Amino acid sequence: MNFDQQNIILHLKKRTAYSHSVHRIKVLETHISWILLTGPFVYKIKKEVKFGKILDFSTIDLRKKFCEKEYKLNRLFCGDMYQGVVKIIQKNGMMRFADLEERGNPLEYAVKMIEIPQRFRMDNLVKSGSITKKTIKSLVSILVKFHNNAQTNNKISKFALPQCLKKKFDENFETLAKLGKIDSIFEFKLNSFLKDNYHLFNCRIKESKIRDIHGDLYLKNIFIIGNRFYLYDRIEFNDSLRYADVVEDVAHLAMDLDYHQQKDLREYFILQYIKKSKDNNIINLVYFMMCYKACVRTKVSLFRAREVNVNAKKKISFEREAKKHLILARSYLKLF
Repeated sequence: MNFDQQNIILHLKKRTAYSHSVHRIKVLETHISWILLTGPFVYKIKKEVKFGKILDFSTIDLRKKFCEKEYKLNRLFCGDMYQGVVKIIQKNGMMRFADLEERGNPLEYAVKMIEIPQRFRMDNLVKSGSITKKTIKSLVSILVKFHNNAQTNNKISKFALPQCLKKKFDENFETLAKLGKIDSIFEFKLNSFLKDNYHLFNCRIKESKIRDIHGDLYLKNIFIIGNRFYLYDRIEFNDSLRYADVVEDVAHLAMDLDYHQQKDLREYFILQYIKKSKDNNIINLVYFMMCYKACVRTKVSLFRAREVNVNAKKKISFEREAKKHLILARSYLKLF
């Protein structure tokens, strides 16, 4: 039997692959994962990919390691939503999910989660008009508390030094250049701001604003059910993307509210965060960081467009996403 990942995913579309009842099997795909929705549970499998120094899922041992790290990191915010790490084995000619303790050589690993219906994902709640200022206020309270309690130390703080930020920015634009023709104004303006504001970044370090943050906080990574917020899918594959100024979480979510045409909620979110955190310096950094986050999302969208190149409809959709993010990035250039 062929054990490449595409073949494994094909076999996991069968109900026999699951030991629990299955409502339906739907496969979602990102640039680094497959997500299998079954009704009761979700299974997330990491793709066999490597992106320079940023991400390495190239071996099954690395994928297991990062599945375990993802589980550990996300239990903080999401509790029992994250059930654990499981493996995929072949038994009696069939592939199926199994507990790690069960006999059988692992063909692949996955993070197992309780499935929350997609209608409760924050981007879908925004589209249905269900997100109010009250929701934003509650989210801010959770985020400020998390940031205040998040780990910080000398090692973590070093990742926010201007020279480290420049390296992170340069890496993003090097990748972008391989995916499409991008106006150099974005890289120039971001690096110029860095160069001209060393004092501001050093001040952030002295104020202990560099923490072990979420790292990928945008609308698709938040579920809201009643009064319960699940800020899931923290970055596990690279600590340097999670060891960052708290403004990165604020800016990513603020930018994504703009992307979803929610300017009023975006303004309210930033003001509430500043008010609740008493972090007045945020306002001096947030639009700079929103520009950077829009460029990062552009990179992800262009990568997905290349990945689905054979599917013309999806390719156009991802290219449209990238264009919208670049328009947003340009709109922030005059704000910092």
